[in-house]
Amino acid sequence: MNVLGEKLTDFAGKITSVTATEAGVVVNVENETGPFGNVLYTVTLGPAIAPEEETGGTYDSRASILARGGTVEFSGGGVWRTSGPNQRILKHITQLANGQRTFAVDNFDLVKNTAFGTVYALD
Repeated sequence: MNVLGEKLTDFAGKITSVTATEAGVVVNVENETGPFGNVLYTVTLGPAIAPEEETGGTYDSRASILARGGTVEFSGGGVWRTSGPNQRILKHITQLANGQRTFAVDNFDLVKNTAFGTVYALD
């Protein structure tokens, strides 16, 4: 059984803000995401579940601004882990309002305010 589909696109963008809250670190991002257009999203990096492993859960809420002018909302969740000083890798599944499901791998640098990664079709 193949659960991860084809690669849809790579993306790159910028982190527009980072805020520490009781729920975790809230990161706002703007990416140019190939066929999805300009994607604006917010992800909350929840507290570390295993502090010694520097890993935890995420909750995403997003809106994808498509090149043709429409908007498709989506949400999802997944996990994060520390990949270096002030750097995180996120792996998460999103459900788009149009029914499409995706798996994404995001790389954040919280000091340089950069984000990049890859989106795959899910099943």
